[in-house]
Amino acid sequence: MPRTPADQTPDAPPAPGLQPVQPPAWLARETAFMQYVADVCSTPQGRRDLRDGLNLRKLEESWRMMRHLRTRIPRWGPDATLAHLAVAGLYAHQAPNPSTDTTAPVLYDPEHGDLGWSLERAVGQEVLREDSTADLLERLARQRRLQPALALLHRPVARLTAAGVPLSWPRLLRDVNSWPRYRVRIADAWMQSYYSPTPLTEETSA
Repeated sequence: MPRTPADQTPDAPPAPGLQPVQPPAWLARETAFMQYVADVCSTPQGRRDLRDGLNLRKLEESWRMMRHLRTRIPRWGPDATLAHLAVAGLYAHQAPNPSTDTTAPVLYDPEHGDLGWSLERAVGQEVLREDSTADLLERLARQRRLQPALALLHRPVARLTAAGVPLSWPRLLRDVNSWPRYRVRIADAWMQSYYSPTPLTEETSA
């Protein structure tokens, strides 16, 4: 079963010259999955197959995606499968063209927060409007089922990533995967990050 989402503070960035920081234990599985997704997207065919996940209707018959992801998705039920496929599809939509860009993506950055953190930066960079983003967060909080929540997320996530706004894909996967069970807590954490973008310490968020 998915673990309860934690509001941990991002780790301190590595000192210059050191290897990239590894994700904390509570985010390791999601980071590994997203790294595999990035590896699949490093080929034109793989990226094309995973882009099926951008269309929620295609997720009901996601045969092309499952060629690559079936053994990587935990057997936690239909919602977990939907969450992993949808986030993989969103990632593939913004993944660089492997024919022209061979730069290895950084899937975990300790300075990147949750979705609310990214939305706040998207508004600050005028990628998204402040009033519509606040409305989005409130509408999301009312979605008890995962699929309607994903339908609301697709457009803003695609817009902010296309504009180069940082997004933590492992954190997004973790929250989306936990949504059916911990919706209220996740929505509240997103709102906290959006309205109070200064990261909370572990002591104050406990």
